[in-house]
Formats: sequence, C-alpha cells, structure tokens
Amino acid sequence: MGMSIPGGAMVSDSDWEKFLSDFVTPLFPDGFSVLAGRGQYREATGTIAKEPSHVLVFLYQRAKRKDSGAKIESIRNEYKKRFAQESVLRVDITKSVLVSF
Repeated sequence: MGMSIPGGAMVSDSDWEKFLSDFVTPLFPDGFSVLAGRGQYREATGTIAKEPSHVLVFLYQRAKRKDSGAKIESIRNEYKKRFAQESVLRVDITKSVLVSF
C-alpha cells in the first residue's frame, strides 16, 4: 500500500493508523502484521513512482479462504478510495504456516 497521494501529499501516520483501527482491525480482529516497505510503480501516465509503502500480512485458515479473500478485497478497495490510489498490490500464497503459542 503506497503512501504517496496524487498531488504530492503523503498518507500521514495518523491517517494510516486510523485506517488500520477503523477498517482493517474490525475485519481481522485476531491480528495481522504490518511490514514497512519501499515500492516502485508505473502510473497510468507512464511515470515511475517510488514511494514508501506498507505491506499487510494476513494469516487465516484454509477453510476461511473465500471469506478472508473478500475481506482483503474490501480493504484494498477502501484504501484506493480513501487515499486516491490507482492500484493496491495483492499476493496470495497458499502454503501452510506453523504458529506456536
């Protein structure tokens, strides 16, 4: 999720935290991870945009894949709408993960 907004502005830390608390957390209340990144993207105009970004990581049971996938799509769509993004990357990896408590 790129942090640049068209026109030169950036998604503020407070706006990012509000997005997480108001929109993402209610959909995945059991938790998720946020990774800091740096992205590069070719805009529709052909310009290469380089920007700081955040990567959200969601782990969920295979049986909940359809429901979780729909929730992730709603997060992507809301982020695009809220922060005027052309695109928000999604990568799905269907591998087993072992978590120890």
